[in-house]
Amino acid sequence: MLRSIIAFLLMLSWAAPVLAGPGHDHGDGGHGAEAAAPSASIPRIESAGSEVELVAVAEGHKLIIYLDRLDTNEPIDGATIEITGDGIPAVLAKRVAPGTYELEADWIDMPGAKALLFSVTAGETADLLNGTLNIPDPGAEALPKTASSAELLARTDVWAAILGLLALGFFIAVALRPRRVKLIPQSDNAEEPADRADVNHRLKTAAGVILITVLAGTLLASSAFAGPGHDHGDGGHEPVAGETGNAPRKLPDGSVWVPKPSQRLLEVRTRPAVQETSALTRELMGTIVSDPSAFGQVQAPMDGQIEVSERGISYAGQKVEAGEVLALLLPTIPLADLGTMQQLRAEVDGKLIIAEQKLARLTRIAGVVAQREIDDTKAERDALREQKRVLAPKGVEKVALKAPVGGIISLANVRAGQVVTARDTLFEIVDPKRLWVEGIGSDIHSDRDIALANAVDAEGHAVKLSYVGRAPTLRQQSQPFLFRIEDSHVGLTIGAPVKVLVQTPEAVKGFVLPDAAIVRGLNGLPQVWVKVSAEQFKPVAVRTAPLDGSRTLVMAGIDAGARVVIGGAELLNQIR
Repeated sequence: MLRSIIAFLLMLSWAAPVLAGPGHDHGDGGHGAEAAAPSASIPRIESAGSEVELVAVAEGHKLIIYLDRLDTNEPIDGATIEITGDGIPAVLAKRVAPGTYELEADWIDMPGAKALLFSVTAGETADLLNGTLNIPDPGAEALPKTASSAELLARTDVWAAILGLLALGFFIAVALRPRRVKLIPQSDNAEEPADRADVNHRLKTAAGVILITVLAGTLLASSAFAGPGHDHGDGGHEPVAGETGNAPRKLPDGSVWVPKPSQRLLEVRTRPAVQETSALTRELMGTIVSDPSAFGQVQAPMDGQIEVSERGISYAGQKVEAGEVLALLLPTIPLADLGTMQQLRAEVDGKLIIAEQKLARLTRIAGVVAQREIDDTKAERDALREQKRVLAPKGVEKVALKAPVGGIISLANVRAGQVVTARDTLFEIVDPKRLWVEGIGSDIHSDRDIALANAVDAEGHAVKLSYVGRAPTLRQQSQPFLFRIEDSHVGLTIGAPVKVLVQTPEAVKGFVLPDAAIVRGLNGLPQVWVKVSAEQFKPVAVRTAPLDGSRTLVMAGIDAGARVVIGGAELLNQIR
């Protein structure tokens, strides 16, 4: 029986954390949903009107007021704020920073609830805001709350304690029930109780009952009679917003609490979500290429050696004009060709000498020969002289390598004294202001599916494109599309990959937001941050579609009128 009682109490000790009420975790566990939330250490007021939003924080003898636009979260500077209250005279707050105002008064340090009225005037905007500022008493100690009998009877831990006590009483009654005494006859004396084993058994039972009673009382006192919020371990409640002062922090529900000073530092801006009808956009993978009309190559027309021109050898990055000499090429003649040319030159020289001698003889006897023969000899002589003139300079004439188009040299593969062969590419010239984009995709089937196009480079710059045409043949099982860049910038380079966003005539409804408003959550899905109160923001998962490179279309996830963070969203996403 004693072993059964001990086993029951051990089971009761294991179940003690279960029987404990909300917030009675005696270990390192987390807080329960019903745990009492402590009050914020810094008293504050949040109030919003039709156009403005106000946060007032009591710090020492000062009341610091932050005034922002309700829709955009932009600080309102140059406003007039008058504060009044019950027993508090009207006083104006002074400006200490853009959108920040300050008030010094003795009543701010006085404990108690103070109902305040704020009269705000900023340009043509006028609003009346109110709120209650609760100043805690630093000397007062929190008194334990006395539970009523109805509340006690409604608690499961109380009923568990009652049942445990009833079970304990039952086992004690069984353990101390009277036992019959056996009489053992003696040889010389009269009858007397001689069952010493029975006496020892009663003593052990009494000691066990006392030990069990102490153990049961300890267990029941620790598990059943602790009030709500009495967590004796290290895993108490999670601090609520404002408990740690003005430090931004992430709350247990996934939202973040960001005080106004931090919002000013991070430049958090919002915009009310407005549903619009926009064109459906498709995405293509693209590459920047040169405009065929503004791209030129300079190749070696023959084998030769590079020589420096009067202006020097051109280099990559140099701006040149069409027809400008980039370098000189001294042709090199093979030995076999050189021998042939020397033989040809000698043959022409010999024929020329013969022709001149013949002409001289015919001239001396001009009266006896026909004039026609003299004229033919002169023509032959002149032809041989021209051949000699053409053949003579071939070994020393230099070829000028000129730029076919104007632009910037993108490739200069030449050095002084370099020997090149025919058809070697020596220079490439492009015009950086005349660039195209070649996109590859399979979702677009006709030219009518392209209404507008934009490209986004690796740095996030968006450029406007105009559709040129598409190739009738497939490349890598996809069709190439050509676009002309309308507004180029210095960051675009030929061969760089870009993302081409093609808008189709198909319309779709959604919320148009800047790309900066879309961030990645911990699960990798796109999300936006929505402002739920003056100093609290929550993440909302959304379904998006690209729009034009600088804006994104949110098709699902948020409701109309939600104040979506469009500036500083990435910084809010880093708060832990």
